[in-house]
Amino acid sequence: MPEHVSRWPEGHPLPALPQQRQTGPRSESAELTPEERDAFAELARRLSDKG
Repeated sequence: MPEHVSRWPEGHPLPALPQQRQTGPRSESAELTPEERDAFAELARRLSDKG
C-alpha cells in the first residue's frame, strides 16, 4: 500500500457504514390449510412427473 494512503485501524467499524448483524434474519413460517397442503402436494407431483 502506498505511504500516503492511511489504513483504518483493524477491528474498528467505519463510521460511514451501519453496524452489521452478527446473525441472519429469523426464519418465518405459516400454517397451511388442508386445502393448501393438498394443492402443494399436487403441484410437487406434477413437477416431479415432468423431470
